[in-house]
Amino acid sequence: MLINLEHPHKQTEPSMPLLQLGFRPFFLLAGISAALFILVWGLFFSSSRIAGLNVTAYGPVYWHGHEMIFGFVAAVVAGFLLTAVKNWTGRQTATGTLLLMLVLLWLLARVLPFIPATFPYWMIALIDISFLPAVAASLLPLLIKTRNFRNLIFIGILLLLSAANIVFHMGVAGWFEYGQRYGLHAAIYMIILLISIMGGRVIPFFIERGLADGFQRRSYPVIEISASLVLLLLGVLHTANVSGVYIITVAVMAAVLHFIRLAGWYSKGIWRVPLLWVLMLAYGWIVAGLFLMALALAGWFAVSLALHALTIGGIGLMTMGMMVRVSMGHSGRKLLAPGMMPAAFAALNIAVVIRVLFPLVMPPESYLALVLISALVWVAAFCAFIFWMSPVYLSPRVDGRPG
Repeated sequence: MLINLEHPHKQTEPSMPLLQLGFRPFFLLAGISAALFILVWGLFFSSSRIAGLNVTAYGPVYWHGHEMIFGFVAAVVAGFLLTAVKNWTGRQTATGTLLLMLVLLWLLARVLPFIPATFPYWMIALIDISFLPAVAASLLPLLIKTRNFRNLIFIGILLLLSAANIVFHMGVAGWFEYGQRYGLHAAIYMIILLISIMGGRVIPFFIERGLADGFQRRSYPVIEISASLVLLLLGVLHTANVSGVYIITVAVMAAVLHFIRLAGWYSKGIWRVPLLWVLMLAYGWIVAGLFLMALALAGWFAVSLALHALTIGGIGLMTMGMMVRVSMGHSGRKLLAPGMMPAAFAALNIAVVIRVLFPLVMPPESYLALVLISALVWVAAFCAFIFWMSPVYLSPRVDGRPG
């Protein structure tokens, strides 16, 4: 079943637009957190005095990774699934008070790490870990009641992300050596896998819908299945800190398979439509990140550069593009990137180039400046997102329908 995010079923919903459907509060919070978290991280990164202090319960370095994955990305995933499951099942997902409770749980998990002296760590961890299972619990009955078993895979991914978060917190608590690293690496690969699965459904569908040139995807079942399985294998091996020729070969295979997949979706007409080329470029960064990962695992450069190609380019650009596409369609608006959003899409691509590719060719002493410049470009892009998309989330559908 292809996802259809433009035609929700009519339901009786609350009068406050922000709480009418999951994409509204969570996409808005995702945009705000994407800008704010990177501003705070820039302060941590640029100040050696601050970097040496435990200004959060997780420490500044791991706070950055945790909040970008389990804060920013988790908000995007929650908003997307709370919206998508309504369309898959024809049943109303969390709205009104229940949706507000999920939002407050997410917000509380973002604030508590900054006041570690006020609460015991187990409480901070428990509240943070509870968010994704709470989202899953709100969706699971709808999928089961409507026998929508095919999409139970997304409940599984939510629970696996929760497991990765538990491992992270075990590391912070000192119960699991290097747990923070294991948890973050596992979560990154799970999110890339989620993008791979959803991307295979929606990107070609959006291109077919968005172009009038008779585009038809070229897909091969063996490639579709292998691409996700090899990606999952790479994630397991990398998280387990396996090294050597075997994992390098798996990384190359993953890159090649996803490149073949991406090539089957390509049409030159996408360059006329920002909401299409942003998704294609985002998936292209995943392909590039996998190739870079193979080189990094072979010792050519730091693995962190490949990870940032996957996270800033693949995850960051994909989430921004999908949030705009879903928001415009589900608010009854034309499927166009509003205002300066195409420039924001371009800015995120520039941020990846500065953060990932420039350090490969510039002297090591320029690294700090490159990281901070990339961070500022990211922040500018998401400030544009907040400015142009906030009216969508805070106002009713323009066609008068609920949602």
